[in-house]
Amino acid sequence: MFAMNFTVHTANGSTVTIRRRGIEFDLETRNARGETISTVVMNEADVKALLTSAGVHINAFDDAYDRGYRDGRRDGDAA
Repeated sequence: MFAMNFTVHTANGSTVTIRRRGIEFDLETRNARGETISTVVMNEADVKALLTSAGVHINAFDDAYDRGYRDGRRDGDAA
């Protein structure tokens, strides 16, 4: 799992914020006046798929650390 509070600011002043809420995430869109337009609740897999399909790379999705740990490496070990 990854911790996240991520906001994208659009050219017209709107925002899209992804915020962890327990084991789920809220995606909230606001218009330029700051009014909430919509809120969508998603699970982690759906958020990951959404961001991946949009071409967003977030280090929390990089499983290189986990792979290295499974291979017997520890913090500070060379790859």
